[in-house]
Amino acid sequence: LQVLIDIDGKHEWRDCIDVPGVRLPRGYYFGTSSVTGDLSDNHDIISLKLYQLTVERTPEEEKRDREVFLPVVDNLKLPGSE
Repeated sequence: LQVLIDIDGKHEWRDCIDVPGVRLPRGYYFGTSSVTGDLSDNHDIISLKLYQLTVERTPEEEKRDREVFLPVVDNLKLPGSE
């Protein structure tokens, strides 16, 4: 999963997050929100562009991705899980 942002609207995209191994279920929706801390502020989301990349997969990978019912991140280590 890779998220890029264009803060100034100048088509100058910068990395926001890049998390490898994210597998998302099919048929869900994306939403956005923001938190600014103690102070209140408004944020305008002008647009979202979502793309599904076409990549070559083995039959095993295809089967695994069809069976995803909850979002999964491969090799994710949560704090305190060691």
